[in-house]
Amino acid sequence: MTTRLLLEGPDLDELVTQVREHLGPGARIVSAERIRSGGFAGFFAKERYEMTVDVPDEDDRPVRAFAHRPAAPAPARGIEDLLDAADAADGPDGPPAPAPGVSTTSREFAAVLDQVRSLVGAPDPDLVVPAPRPADAALAGAAAALALAPAVPAPEPPPAPPYAPGVGLRAELVRLGVPVRLLDAGPMTLGAVLGRLPAPPPPPRGVGQVLVVVGEGDGPRAVARTLAVRWGLPDGRVHELDASGAVTAPARDGGTAQVVALRVGTEHHDRARAAHALAGLGADQVWAVTDARTKSADVAAWVAAVGAERPVDALAVHGLLDTAAPGTVLEPGLPVAWVDGVPASRLVWAAALGQELDAALA
Repeated sequence: MTTRLLLEGPDLDELVTQVREHLGPGARIVSAERIRSGGFAGFFAKERYEMTVDVPDEDDRPVRAFAHRPAAPAPARGIEDLLDAADAADGPDGPPAPAPGVSTTSREFAAVLDQVRSLVGAPDPDLVVPAPRPADAALAGAAAALALAPAVPAPEPPPAPPYAPGVGLRAELVRLGVPVRLLDAGPMTLGAVLGRLPAPPPPPRGVGQVLVVVGEGDGPRAVARTLAVRWGLPDGRVHELDASGAVTAPARDGGTAQVVALRVGTEHHDRARAAHALAGLGADQVWAVTDARTKSADVAAWVAAVGAERPVDALAVHGLLDTAAPGTVLEPGLPVAWVDGVPASRLVWAAALGQELDAALA
């Protein structure tokens, strides 16, 4: 006869150590589950582990409650490391990252369980990872309240349905407006797709460099003022010009970088004036301010007209989180340097796309 125990803790290795030290060599790990909760866009979720262990009744070692020590904080990692680690665990054609909840079927977790089996010396049949069932989420909460209480064996789960790697993820990214050329250029994982986005050029922040932000309405001024605050530019290093009037290039006086906000009128002929003014400013870099809710074809036409004499280097996008298809801003093929008041990055894109993906693929 055996007694079945359910152990819980924030660290899988610590649980294994407790099994070996407190339950004796006869203890056998039956199953292990990783519980994920919280987080944002599929990232930074909190984790804990639940482990089911069978202990032979003839084992004369006492069964004691475990005092779980807080897990040491993980070293800070940027979004690059998080996405690369997720992609490495899933493989080039692996499934999309799971939504918060119980997850025991990913290759990453299977690798962790292999380490558990090696540590306790259990043969393969002794370590069973059940496929997730609809009731798992509710059972996980009840199990936490019954930690270390005897548990009845779970029924054999039904076989998991066949899964086509990347198919659901690709369909959702298409729905979100991500250009097909980015989806078909390599592995179908969110991290891999984000890695294929056009990289924006480094912003011109060197001594005497000039960045021109061009667009309609108050868009250029808003971007320029925000940049001045973020870059710590002194007064007088931000210039507001109107393409319909006289435009004079800022003096290259060897001081800090300068930002020029070039306002363009709404009429079609205003674009030609803006193109001529832009060429005369001698900018080191040009950003075109666009609205993410505008049709991508209209954005491409506007950028081409304004950049006819001096091409645009990158886009400064606003309204990205207010559109149901944020990926459409990538259609013109220009890199995105600025998004709603912050520098564009893989983290920003993961946030813009990830929330919709989590809901659709859950």
